[in-house]
Amino acid sequence: MSYILDTTPKISMPKKCENSFICELLENYTYGMKWDVLFNFNDNYITIGDYTKTKIDKHDDYVLNVTDSGVYIEGNDFPGVMHGFISFLERIRYSAENNNFYIECCHITDSPKIQFRCVHLCVFPETTLDFLTKCIRSCSVARYSHIILEFWGMLKFDCMKELSWPFAYNKEEIKKLIKEANALGVEIIPMFNHLGHASACREIHGKHVVLDQAPKYEYMFNSFGWVWNFKRADVRALLKNIRDELIDICGDGNYFHLGCDEAYSFGHNPDKALEMAQYLNEINEELKFKGRRGIIWHDMLLDETEYKDYIATSTKASAGILINNISKDFIIADWQYFKCDEMWKSSLHFKNKGFDVVCCPWHNSKNIDKAVETITKNGLYGLIHTTWDTLTRGFREMIYAGVNSYGAPPELLEDIHRFYCANVVRKVTPSFGKYEECGWSRNSTGPGL
Repeated sequence: MSYILDTTPKISMPKKCENSFICELLENYTYGMKWDVLFNFNDNYITIGDYTKTKIDKHDDYVLNVTDSGVYIEGNDFPGVMHGFISFLERIRYSAENNNFYIECCHITDSPKIQFRCVHLCVFPETTLDFLTKCIRSCSVARYSHIILEFWGMLKFDCMKELSWPFAYNKEEIKKLIKEANALGVEIIPMFNHLGHASACREIHGKHVVLDQAPKYEYMFNSFGWVWNFKRADVRALLKNIRDELIDICGDGNYFHLGCDEAYSFGHNPDKALEMAQYLNEINEELKFKGRRGIIWHDMLLDETEYKDYIATSTKASAGILINNISKDFIIADWQYFKCDEMWKSSLHFKNKGFDVVCCPWHNSKNIDKAVETITKNGLYGLIHTTWDTLTRGFREMIYAGVNSYGAPPELLEDIHRFYCANVVRKVTPSFGKYEECGWSRNSTGPGL
């Protein structure tokens, strides 16, 4: 038994998801067929045809009920109903014999095995707006709950023009993409480095968005531009203005990522480490007032001698000062990119110290699997999948991490890792036959299948 989709089927959806991207998705999953989309529900329901309402358990994310006369989707919250919507889209099939689209009758409930499922996207000068759109849409369909946007000189700020390159994106261009993610129930988390990597500089390339444009601002930084000189009142005021602008752009949310990795001089000087802790605690109070929690990278809080096989950038004294003095309100983002065959001891260390912890894997499926296992078996806060400058060769792993942390069946994970992500990209950003817009890389040559 199945439900046959009529020509120009009528679908009623929550008002909260009203966005042209939703209409695009429906058409893309049905080869361009037009839909009559009504955004008319105040509650978390989606209906088609002569549907049969079914009860949702309080522990479920959503329920999808398909009968031969209609479709009913309900979520326990807005993200839940949109996850049900994605599940509905992925079950649409085309019958070549009957020249119609159908969905097999089913009654499905689902719930994520990890609640906080986040991906960290860097917007570099080389990141085109089209590619960023592809990433945000794909991650939304991969059931991530949150997306971190970090602009490496690629967002025009009002508070200081030298914080961005002249060719950076304006706020309206970025807000459009954020609204698309919001329409699928995804929260955008703003990020700005508040210590190391100051002003979007990277050690391996030597580019500095502020100092390469205006060397006169050298006084705002220490370590030759690597870290912010946060002792200065004007620097603190600037960073506050940056936070305010990013929060405004990204909209309602519960978090702010402050970066704070690889500030080496602070990790090897106990006095500086204490200053860093006090500085972060001041920001924490401001974020609490705004209803947000700060997220910081882990490496400054880990003793490099005790954790020799882990990523750590502090001495025992500095790590001890930091971990014992910063507020437990902070979420520790533990990025252990080379741990593929054991539980992450570093994450358990931070949990034992009283912090909420997120495991942060990179572009290796075994690293992702072990992060997910560490989280689920130890009750950690969640996952942040990182992508950095390897996104085009780690795109599959990005999608895999999202679907894996939501709870894909183990027997499907291999296909998801290898093939599912290409289908997602075709649906969220169709290329319409343009080679340069297919997939996630401009290249078709190289090693591998």
